[in-house]
Amino acid sequence: MTDAAETSTSTTRRTLLKAGLAGGAGAAVSPVLWTQPGWSAVAPGGVHLSYGLVPKHDMNLSWSTPHSVRRPLLDLGTTSRYGTTVAAQSVSSQRVGTVYHHVGLHDLKPGTLYHYRLRHAGTTVRTGTFRTPPKVHKPFRFAAFGDMGVNDAAAKHVRLMNSQKPAFAFVVGDLCYADSGGMGTSSSSQQDFGLWDRWLAQIQPSAHAIPWMTTVGNHEMENGNGELGYAGYLARFRHPRNGAPGGRATYSFVHGNVAFIALDGNDATYEYTRNHGYLGSALDHWLASRLASFRKRQDIDFIVVGFHQCAYCTNVAHASDGGVRDRWESLFDRYSVDLVVNGHNHCYERTHLMRGGRPVREARKGDTVDTKTGTIYLTAGGAGASSYPELGLPTSYVTVKGGLKIPEITTWNAVGTAEHSIAFLDVSPRDKHGIATMRLRALSTDGKLLDSLTMRR
Repeated sequence: MTDAAETSTSTTRRTLLKAGLAGGAGAAVSPVLWTQPGWSAVAPGGVHLSYGLVPKHDMNLSWSTPHSVRRPLLDLGTTSRYGTTVAAQSVSSQRVGTVYHHVGLHDLKPGTLYHYRLRHAGTTVRTGTFRTPPKVHKPFRFAAFGDMGVNDAAAKHVRLMNSQKPAFAFVVGDLCYADSGGMGTSSSSQQDFGLWDRWLAQIQPSAHAIPWMTTVGNHEMENGNGELGYAGYLARFRHPRNGAPGGRATYSFVHGNVAFIALDGNDATYEYTRNHGYLGSALDHWLASRLASFRKRQDIDFIVVGFHQCAYCTNVAHASDGGVRDRWESLFDRYSVDLVVNGHNHCYERTHLMRGGRPVREARKGDTVDTKTGTIYLTAGGAGASSYPELGLPTSYVTVKGGLKIPEITTWNAVGTAEHSIAFLDVSPRDKHGIATMRLRALSTDGKLLDSLTMRR
């Protein structure tokens, strides 16, 4: 059952253009913004998917060309004969000639394999497939990580993901590091806007077939790229537009029996002031509303929240951020959030079950825990960027208001490693006893098991 807010918004965004797909499905598509005249023989690149408002019915497909092209189109169907042709929205970005093309597909059938073809005048085509989530709850896997960059470890993680076959990726910021300064005030020498295209090419072997649901990190604040520095990020990604008022980098979606909420940690962090408080209470009220709505739904078992800065991490590079604790931890407690995924520190670390700012039950490697009693905080920032090895110490620090770093005892630390890694979570619907499970496995670049934990409700 979809809640009223999602149903209402979804209905207004659909029915712009309908056509019969092979196999009898219909699709509504988004309007064209602009297509600058041009011609190119280059193939579409940087192909990536993301879910729309209701993942069972809505999918965004994005790609790029080195410059403007004439008539960028997507062909779609339930067979390789396609049956529907959709015109793309095309947008530019700062300091690059690249043009990014987007198509929003709606009214898709749940649990269906779709074939797509990307083309424009004068080019060879690029083809692919994607599958919509099923109508009824079934087991599924998703990947969770952040802090990737363009490097050998990140490329290996894309291959690791393909071997693990997740349904989608939940990526918690610091994607390509086009702005290396990370505080939104970088000089031109600290910026490489062409890095975005190399990163999109790097993730394409995965992202062309499964959605990558991304959030912003501090390195997505690109100086000179709009008031918040997010213009480059927003030109390249399409996500559900159901976030906090004025917060286009925030959104929520539901896959199976799990609700996901993407927040902007730059709004809450005490470490950097660039975008602190730009949404403020509007973001907090939206978050509370989403959490309350999801927790009331009988078809949702787990709630997963993702944002960049760490609520709890021992790593001395950035450690813990008091800003996100002050703003959101009480809400996570009130609505019994099961898992919070962060990045920022380039390592893997996990807490015990947390309530009220303290551990309430141990969650050792291999344990099974009931997340009704507490929230697991996961730092999954080891997806490729240079590792931060200083973690797991009995005393670390928390950054408080004003940027001060206050020492604290880290009794909440359960597992940690500086190895590059990706977290995979296997979700199962309720069994005959009414118990749903979400099993966490952290895998190193070469597939070695670093951590495991089974969460149940």
